[in-house]
Order: sequence, then C-alpha cells, then structure tokens
Amino acid sequence: MHTVLNDVHPITSFCYYIGVMILSMMFLHPVFLIGELFLFILYNICQHNGAKMKQMFKGAWFFIGVIVIVNPLLNHQGTHHLFYIGRNPITLEAIIYGGLLALSFCCLMFIFLSYNLVITSHKFLYLFSRISPQLALLTMITMRFVPLFIRRLTTIKAIQKTRGIQMDSGNIKTRARNGMHLVQILLVCSLEEALQTADSMEARGYGVKKRSSYLRYHMEKRDIFSLILGAIILGICIYGKLKGFGDLQIYPSLGSFGLKGIEDVMLLILTLLFTGYPLILEGREWLWWRWQK
Repeated sequence: MHTVLNDVHPITSFCYYIGVMILSMMFLHPVFLIGELFLFILYNICQHNGAKMKQMFKGAWFFIGVIVIVNPLLNHQGTHHLFYIGRNPITLEAIIYGGLLALSFCCLMFIFLSYNLVITSHKFLYLFSRISPQLALLTMITMRFVPLFIRRLTTIKAIQKTRGIQMDSGNIKTRARNGMHLVQILLVCSLEEALQTADSMEARGYGVKKRSSYLRYHMEKRDIFSLILGAIILGICIYGKLKGFGDLQIYPSLGSFGLKGIEDVMLLILTLLFTGYPLILEGREWLWWRWQK
C-alpha cells in the first residue's frame, strides 16, 4: 500500500530505516524492543503487509528458536543456574540475553519488510548511483538475487516435475541427483541471463558517462525538518546509550526489567517517537483528510 513515507524524499525515508536499525540493535532492553516491535508491526499492517508478515515468520521461526536455544548452550555466564547439561550450566541470564537477541532480530525482519516497499530499486539507484554506480548496481543485484532464485527454482521444479524429476519421492540418492539436476538448470539459466544483461548494458553505454535519472525528487520543508529532528533524536539516543542509560543489566547478575530512572524514560519516549515517525505522518494525513471533508 502507498503510504506517506513513500512520498517523502528518498534520503529521508532511507535515513529513517538506517536509524531504526541502529536503535533496534543498540537498546537490548525488553521494554524498548517490545515497543519498537509493536510499532513496526502496526506500520506493516498500515502497508497491508499482514500476509507477508505471516509468511516471513513461518520461515524465520526456526532461526528465532536457534538464537534463543544456542546462546545458553554456548554462553554459561550468570549467577542464576537453572540446570546442567553435562558439566555446563544453563543460566537464566543467557536465556534472557538470547531472547533479547531474538526480539532484536524480529524488529530487523519487520524493518526490512517495510523497507522493501518504500525504498524501491529506482530510489536506491537515485541515492547512490552518483556516488558509486557500480556499487549501487551490485547492491541492487545482490538484494534481488535471493527472491529471484527462489521464484526461478519454483518454476523449474514445477516444469521438471512433469518429466518425473522431483525431490519429494525416492531414496536419498535419487533425491540428491534430482536436486543437483535442478540446481544445474538454475545456474545455467541465471548465467545465460546475466550474459544477456551485461551485453545489453554495454550496448546501452552503461558507465560511459555520468548517470542521469528520469526521476526527480525535490527536498521539501517537511523533509528538511524530519532530517534535522531525526538527527537530533538519534544523536541524543546514542549519547544516552554511551552514558549507560537504557540498558538491562544481564551479566554477571540479572538486573531489574523496569526502567531505572527519568533518563531511561526519556530515551524510551525518544526511541518510540523516532520509530513511530511514519505512523505520525499517517495520522497527520488522516486528520487533514477528515478536516477537509
């Protein structure tokens, strides 16, 4: 769905996503992460990403579980010993830390889900092609690589299944042979298309002169105000983090889950204000539309 964040200047929306990524990785506190996660989910719902969120979570729950389980198996720091696996203690602190890492991972997943709808390939190239055309193009190809391969592999599997080549039946040796055959077809098709794309780009003179863009974005007062205010909020949050505020003490002994003082409360408010920037824009547009009626 088209939202207000799609209409602002690309540098504004790009800086917003960079900022929320920094905040979601910087404050490993359950109150901060749960608040950010709630706002990310709410904004993805506004973008009509509900089905994509469910599909993403189905594919990511395994990695989330691995983060929660593996950390206490590898990290044995902490004073609250729950039980032992052999001679290795499983501590409450390690489990809590793994859970916080999983929450941070969930925030990043929903950030990238929203990012893909807002920062299109045209906007990305508009931002970085003047700085480094080759790096910008390589980054776009890399970001497109995984979903494109998945779609192609699905198509190839459906076609080869009509010939009796499938990975769902037979013994392990047969499945492995069929799987290698599918991968071979996938690589051949991808390399052939890559050569065709390279020839087409060379024929069109890509990289010969400075790249121009048919999309022209204009920096408005709203964008300038958003960038300045966002930089101030992000700077205050980073400064507060360096001063030790907004942290949950985990090692060597687990501390309180609550906020420690007015500094933590202020950092939480600023973090949620920065994270909820798109929702604020949506609410402002909705109120303006209702008032105009």
